Amino acid sequence: EANDWLMRTMRRECRRPAVTAVHSYEDCSAGQFAAAKRLGKACIYDMPIGYYPAWEETQAELVRRYRDWVPPQGLPSSRYVRPEQKRREMELADLVLAPSSFVEKTVQAFHPEKKVARAAYGVDLEFWQSVEEKSWDHPLRFLYAGQMSMRKGIPLLLEAWEAAGLREAHLDLVGVWQLAKDKVASLPRGVTLWPPCSREALRERYRMADVFLFPSFFEGFGLVLLEAMACGLPALATEATAGPDVLTESCGRLVPCGSLEALVEGLRWFERRSGQLPSMARAARAQAARFTWGNYRRSVSEAVAPFA
Repeated sequence: EANDWLMRTMRRECRRPAVTAVHSYEDCSAGQFAAAKRLGKACIYDMPIGYYPAWEETQAELVRRYRDWVPPQGLPSSRYVRPEQKRREMELADLVLAPSSFVEKTVQAFHPEKKVARAAYGVDLEFWQSVEEKSWDHPLRFLYAGQMSMRKGIPLLLEAWEAAGLREAHLDLVGVWQLAKDKVASLPRGVTLWPPCSREALRERYRMADVFLFPSFFEGFGLVLLEAMACGLPALATEATAGPDVLTESCGRLVPCGSLEALVEGLRWFERRSGQLPSMARAARAQAARFTWGNYRRSVSEAVAPFA
């Protein structure tokens, strides 16, 4: 309903003579894009996540692979989806803004002719900071923060955690559980599930952890990745996130999406290099500092300037 209201409002506003282009997000662009096309005005499409037809393929495979993880009421992400509207919006777009190389690839896989501009998201470096004197003299502590869903790779992460057999290590999962409830009762040893929390409490979780895990099957960017790195956490992420654009060898590990073997090896890789974590933490913070909201605004401004 909110998306429909926004489309009606922007459809009316785009008629103003001073407007030369319409810039809006996935799921709330079709109405004003159609109106803009009739008026000869440009359509700028902002994609906060990978293109939906690509997700449909990934989701179908995940449901087959993790059928017993699907909750009785079905997947929450599929309840209000309008696939045909998403496709129509993409067809009408003159420019697509993508926050990561992964999103760009999903668009070009279906629409190679589309003009795509990259505008990486940023992080609030003043808020997301590590503690000055952090102690590393404790068992290795891993952290995941976000939705507990198949898209986020939680079933695979728990399988990898059990297979890795890390000595005395611990894994904290922070967020809303969106999978079958009975799976909570069978969490592997060393795993603790925590409910969603405030930004301040999440910052403390980052500061208490040693490594951030982001095993997602399908993302747009993943702001938590930058938040964690800004708080001094080296990270392990899949190629279906902003990991390829953000991580370097000095501050993390990139693994193929969906590979149990690679995820297990990634967990063990950090355990073998626990003595290097302080230097990796500094490198993670320095790398996160390259991604600011000021840079994001400049990237968007440069991309849309020809249409303004």
